[in-house]
Amino acid sequence: MNGYTTVQCYTRGEIIDCEFGVSYNRPPEKGVSINSMITFDELETKLYHALNINRIYTKLNMVFRYPVPFPNGRGTVNYVPLPIRDDGDVSIMFTVVAQSPPPNTIEMYCQTSSIDHHPMPSSFTTPMHIESLGPSQQMAKENTSSPMYMQSYDNDMEPIVRVDMPGVTDLIVMTVGNYVDILPGNDDDNDIMDMGDNENIENNASLLGGGEHDVPSPLSRELNWDVINSMADKDLIARTGLWNESDELFKGLRFESKRLRACRRKPHGLFEITKYIGPHTCVYPKLSQDHSQLDSTFIAREIQNVVQRDHTISIAALHQIVKDKFGYNLHYKRIWEAKRKAIIRIFDDWNESYQALPRWMNIVKLTNPGTKVVWKTSVLAGCNGNVRFMRVFWAFGACVEGFKHCRLVIQIDVTFLYGKYIGKLLIATSIDANGHIFPLAFAIVEEESSDSWSWFLYTLRSQVTQREGICLISNRHAGIQAAIRDPSVGWNPPYAQHRYCLRHVASNFNDKYRNKMLKDLVYRAGSQHQSRKYESCMIELKRLDEKCLEWFNRLDTKKWTLAYDGGHRYGWMTTNIAECINGVLKGARMLPITALVRLTFYRCVSYFETRRTEIQTRIANGDLYTSYAINKITKYESRASRHTVNIFNCSNEIFEVTTAPHGFHMDKGNNIQIVKLKEKTCTCNKWQSFSIPCSHVLAQFVDKHYRMDVYGCCYTPQFNPIPHQAYWPEPNFPIVHPNPTLVRDKGRPRSTRIRNEMDWREPSVKG
Repeated sequence: MNGYTTVQCYTRGEIIDCEFGVSYNRPPEKGVSINSMITFDELETKLYHALNINRIYTKLNMVFRYPVPFPNGRGTVNYVPLPIRDDGDVSIMFTVVAQSPPPNTIEMYCQTSSIDHHPMPSSFTTPMHIESLGPSQQMAKENTSSPMYMQSYDNDMEPIVRVDMPGVTDLIVMTVGNYVDILPGNDDDNDIMDMGDNENIENNASLLGGGEHDVPSPLSRELNWDVINSMADKDLIARTGLWNESDELFKGLRFESKRLRACRRKPHGLFEITKYIGPHTCVYPKLSQDHSQLDSTFIAREIQNVVQRDHTISIAALHQIVKDKFGYNLHYKRIWEAKRKAIIRIFDDWNESYQALPRWMNIVKLTNPGTKVVWKTSVLAGCNGNVRFMRVFWAFGACVEGFKHCRLVIQIDVTFLYGKYIGKLLIATSIDANGHIFPLAFAIVEEESSDSWSWFLYTLRSQVTQREGICLISNRHAGIQAAIRDPSVGWNPPYAQHRYCLRHVASNFNDKYRNKMLKDLVYRAGSQHQSRKYESCMIELKRLDEKCLEWFNRLDTKKWTLAYDGGHRYGWMTTNIAECINGVLKGARMLPITALVRLTFYRCVSYFETRRTEIQTRIANGDLYTSYAINKITKYESRASRHTVNIFNCSNEIFEVTTAPHGFHMDKGNNIQIVKLKEKTCTCNKWQSFSIPCSHVLAQFVDKHYRMDVYGCCYTPQFNPIPHQAYWPEPNFPIVHPNPTLVRDKGRPRSTRIRNEMDWREPSVKG
C-alpha cells in the first residue's frame, strides 16, 4: 500500500457494542493524514500532537476498529477492537485497510488515562541555599583521595573544623558547572546515569540545601562566592520544585520524569544532559550540527519524494534540503546513505532487481512487437532453475523499425555504471535526417573488451539491422577494432565501413604531444572536404613539428578524414554519444538494473513523441525538407549566385564552375570545381559527403533521407504502454542472480584515469 491514509480519531467517549460489532458513542473528533510507511512511535507522537494531549501526564491507548468479513460471502462485515501497541500492529492495520472499504480510511479509538506522579519528599521542596552547608555536614566520604575537611577535638572544647577552602570552592564551581556547561563528547565512552533516579538524592539532600540557618556558618563566610557566581549565568537564587513542561531549566530544579537523562563524560568527569524534552535555555554551537535521531532511515523517508522526482539530485542539494527543514548540519556520508536507501525504496533492491528483469523484458516484448532481447548467463552449479547474470542486450521495436528510414550511420560508445555492481553500458545510436541522435540499442556487460564488443556488434547485426554499407563510427578502442576485423561479427566491408571519431583522434594525438595548436590543426585537417585542403593542413603540421607526422602512419587516412571518406559518413565526424547520455539516459547509470532498463524505455517514449510532434508541425507548415537540409541549401544558393558556369558536355551533364573572389580574403575564391550531374559528384566533395547539393549544383538533387515524409517515418513507429504488474505473465526464464565478483568495493573508488577534454560528467546541482 502506497500513499497517504486518513485516520479518523474518536476520543472523549466510550467504545460500545452494536449490531455489527464495536462502535463509538461520539462522532470523530479529528482527522489525521499519515503515510503507510509510518512506525508505531511516529503514529503515537502524531496523535498526541493532533489531539493536543500532554504525554507527560496522560497515557494514550490506540484501538483500531478492525473489519472482519462474515464467511457468508454477502459482504457483511463485523468490527472488532485491535489494540495498537507496536510496529507489527501498525503493519497489520495498513494491510487490512488496503483490502477493505472505504479505502485509505482508518477508524481509531483514542482512549486516554492519567499518569500518577508520586509526591516528592518534603526535603526536596526546601529552599536551596548554599549557605546551609555547615560544619556538621559531612562533605566527603571516607577513603577519598582528597578530603575537603576534617574534624579534631581539643579536650572538652567544641570540635574545631579545619577546611580546605580552595577545594570546597572548586567542588561547588564544578557542581554549578554541571547545570550550565554542556560540552561535546562521545556517548560511546560515557557512564550513563539516569537523573530520574532519586535514590541517592535523599541521602545527599544536605548538599542541595537540606535546611535553613539563621546565622551563616563559618564555612560559608570563607567561600569565594565571586568565583562561584562567575561560573553561573546568573546568581544562585532560591528556586525549587518539580519540573513540568511550562518550566525552564534552573539551578536547584528536581526531576521526577525518567525522560530526562544525563551521562558522565570521561574526558572531564562532569555530567551532561543527553535527553531532555522541553524548552531549552542553553545555546551551544555543537547542538546545531547533528542529531542522533536523524539517522539515514529517517532521512530516506523525508527525501523519498524528492529523489523520485529527480534521482540525479546531488548529495549537496539533499544536504541543504535536510538542513533547511530540520536545522541540522548532517554528515555527507549519512546523506549519501539516506539517498541510497531512498533509491531502494523507489526502485527496489539491487539484488531483487536482477530477478525482476526477465519479467520486465518479457512484458516489453509482448506489448511492443519487434523488441529484441538477448541474454548471456552462466549456470549456477547445484541450483536448478537459477543462473548468474553475465550480459543482456535490448533494442525496442519502435527503434528497430525507425532505423530503416535513417541514414546508414551508426555510432557506438560505452559508459560506466555507478550502482552497487560495476559494469559497462554499451550504446548504439544513429543520426536522423535532421541531425538528431536516434537511440537504437543498448547492452549491459561486465567489462569493455574484444569479447564483449564482438558479442554486442554481432547481436546488433543479427537482431537489429542487416542493411549493407553502414558506416560504423567509434573510438579507437582495441576491443572494437578486433571485433570489426573478425569476419564472423559482420562489420567489415562490404557490409560496413568503419570510421574513427575525429574528436577521439585529435584527443589521442594531444595526449602524446600536449600542444593545443597542433591538436586544432589535426581536427581541421580531418574536417576538410577537399584533398588539396587536407594536404595543406598536413604541410603546416609538418612545418610546426615534423616528428608528429609519424603518429599518423599507424592510421588509415580514410578512417579519420572527410576528404578521403568516400561519402560514407554523411558529414558526421564524431560520435556525439555524450548528448545521448545526457538527453536520454541522464542519471540512469546509478540505478538498479531493472530501473535502468525501464528508464531507457520511458525516455525513448518521450523522445519519440517530442520528435513526432515536431515533424507534424513542420509538415503542416508545408516544409518539404528537414531544417538541416534547408539551412545548407540556403547557404549554398547564396554562394551559387556569384559562380560562373561553363558547359563542357551538355548530354553527359558535365560543367565547370568557377567561384567568385572572396570579399575580404584575397587568397580565397576563384576556385574551379567540376560538376557531373549524372554521377552526382563535385570536386569540392561536399555533395558526396552530405548528399546535399553544394553551391555548385542545383537543389533538386537532395538525398531522399532529407525529405520530411521520409524523416517522419523514423518516428512513426509507436511505443505501447506497459500494463500493471499484476497482469504480467511469468516468463519461461530461470531466476537471475547478480555476479558477486562485480560487487563494487565500499567507499569512494580511487580513480587512476587522467581526465582530458574528452571526458564528460553528468551535471550536478550544487546546494
